Amino acid sequence: MELICVDKENCRRDGICIAACPIGCIEADADGFPVPVNEENCINCGHCVAICPHGALSHSRLDTAAFTPVPRERAGFHELEGLMKARRSVREYKDAPISHETLAGLLNVARIAPTAKNTQQLSYIMVEDPAKSRALAAMVVDWMRPNPILARYVGMWDAGRDCILRGAPHALIALGDAQNDWGDIDASIALTYVELAAAAQGLGACWGGLLHRAVLHSPEIAAFVGVPEGRKVCGAMMLGQPKLRYALVPPRNEVTVSWV
Repeated sequence: MELICVDKENCRRDGICIAACPIGCIEADADGFPVPVNEENCINCGHCVAICPHGALSHSRLDTAAFTPVPRERAGFHELEGLMKARRSVREYKDAPISHETLAGLLNVARIAPTAKNTQQLSYIMVEDPAKSRALAAMVVDWMRPNPILARYVGMWDAGRDCILRGAPHALIALGDAQNDWGDIDASIALTYVELAAAAQGLGACWGGLLHRAVLHSPEIAAFVGVPEGRKVCGAMMLGQPKLRYALVPPRNEVTVSWV
């Protein structure tokens, strides 16, 4: 089966599918219809199908029925800017879990984040049980105890303050293919999607650097959360309902840029 199939009755031979292909896997034949070339290089991004307003193209590796219309209602720049400004790294959480459906919705947002070469190689571990989240935080502290550089965090924990998950009921861990050099970047983008989606629903999120390092370097903790063989920890985040609400947006440094 060829990579693409063209409905010649609907095809306008306008070349937009050729222009949209990021890899150059489509060319025009003598009559101007798109034909596949270099099929082995295709990254299955679906741009060629998605760009055609006439539905004239299908892709043998992608389910045409799974394509959905582009949403007509989309946030404008000012709405999106407002969400980004209002977002805070939440470090105080209510003792109340997020529903399974809402957590699943956040993961659904993560899966649509862009990935290098459209590998879509990320997977996730969601620590949904708040009791397991607390146990995980305690394991991270025990892992840190021998390291004098981390003594401050251990002291905070021993004094009754959770410095690992900050009392968040949930932890999200992003995993990449251990052989994929782009896993960390892909995960950073995807977790940023999750963080903004959480903020849009009035939920809190914060990047978990200590958790990330602990799961990455401790086989015991990796086994506790169930990191599969061949997968690399590429990011971690805490999630929950914010205990505090902010009234102001703190200042940030002016952008540093060289215009060339």
